[in-house]
Amino acid sequence: MRRNLIAIPALILALALGACTASGGGDKKGDQAGGGSSKNSTAFKADPPLAFNTVAAVKLPDTALRANLGGEVVSRFTTLRDRTAYIVEPALLRSVDLLTGKQKWQLPIAGAPADPNAQHGPFVNNVGPRPPLLSDDGKTVIVAVPVTEPGAGTTPSHQAISVLAANSDTGRPKWATKVAVSDAVSGGDGNGAITSVVAATDKAVIVTYRNDKATTAAINPSDQRILWQRDQYEAGTVTGDLVVGIDANVAENSSMVQATALDLVKGDQRWVGAARSSQVTIVPANSALVVVDRADYGSGDADLLFLDPKTGQQKASYFKDRAFGGGSTLGPCQYDQRSVVVCSPFEGVTAYDATSGKQLWQLPDKAANRVAPGVTAVWHGAVYGSTSNGPVILDALTGKDRSASPGAAPHWVSEYGGIGLDPQGAPIAYPARPSPSKTQ
Repeated sequence: MRRNLIAIPALILALALGACTASGGGDKKGDQAGGGSSKNSTAFKADPPLAFNTVAAVKLPDTALRANLGGEVVSRFTTLRDRTAYIVEPALLRSVDLLTGKQKWQLPIAGAPADPNAQHGPFVNNVGPRPPLLSDDGKTVIVAVPVTEPGAGTTPSHQAISVLAANSDTGRPKWATKVAVSDAVSGGDGNGAITSVVAATDKAVIVTYRNDKATTAAINPSDQRILWQRDQYEAGTVTGDLVVGIDANVAENSSMVQATALDLVKGDQRWVGAARSSQVTIVPANSALVVVDRADYGSGDADLLFLDPKTGQQKASYFKDRAFGGGSTLGPCQYDQRSVVVCSPFEGVTAYDATSGKQLWQLPDKAANRVAPGVTAVWHGAVYGSTSNGPVILDALTGKDRSASPGAAPHWVSEYGGIGLDPQGAPIAYPARPSPSKTQ
């Protein structure tokens, strides 16, 4: 879903500014947005990259992700733009060069972390802050983390969302604010909380918090006023002047959820879709359609819905008959940032046109003697993953092999390379390299 964020007025906060550590790699003329350096011109670029240099791989901070013993990424705390990785931690935002692994800057986030061990410890849980959000122009990076606000006098402590916007190249803060979270949502304890910056426009920055329940708030980026806040609602995407999210406030049955669209600035309800669901996932995708992966409350069967963003009217849908306990949805799904949504449930991979909802291809294909890869990333018309033969890259539009020996199966991709896992499950960056195939 397109997220248009214009330059936000720079309300430099003295607290954050004093603690900010800027790098020497400023934005030079001709560099890419998002924290490039003059070295960008000498690095190999490909859009999309079809091969990775595993010999020149560099380690990244362990806080970039969390992986389980099976070598699967469980939690993502990183956003990759051009050759810069932006990593959010419980109390810190940092910028790291993809090709050298060197830190460019770091910036503290105000507030006492509600769950300081969310990215550490013996248990690998899918909790903590979600990856930073980068503006379309690459000039601003925004993060949201769960914090605990101390009590004062007769006022007890409470949970909150600490939101920070910074210049993506220098790390200098632009603005910061906090959004209070009720005990009914947090359970009074920030352990296990999940926070996210869903989208940012010139009118509103949308942030969410989920623990026992969920809440969503819209922040005015000009003066940091809270435009509206809605409990039992978790925003999933923004399209035009609408927010679409998971709504747990269903009058028919408190155990049901649905997709509900709200006015971006006022928070007024516009439409409801995917009704009578037990599970709903909003898939951020092209602004032409809202993609909803749902499980039916009564049967447990799965549907992938493509809805008109203005009305919620169903434009296309795909159904999967599922027995309870056999998986509940057709996801997870990823958008390639152009026009394709790729969904990879346990039994295969299916690609859909994000502008029409039309199914493009599906694997495995027994007739063609082709198996389905385990998908790790989807970016700019390419599907990255692995089969028993090793890493592979498919064409997102056709499903055909584009590279049978890319060297790695990254979980993040940009023109300059990718981020994957080393044999110990730690984050590692691979520079892009020329593909040995003729079809680059």
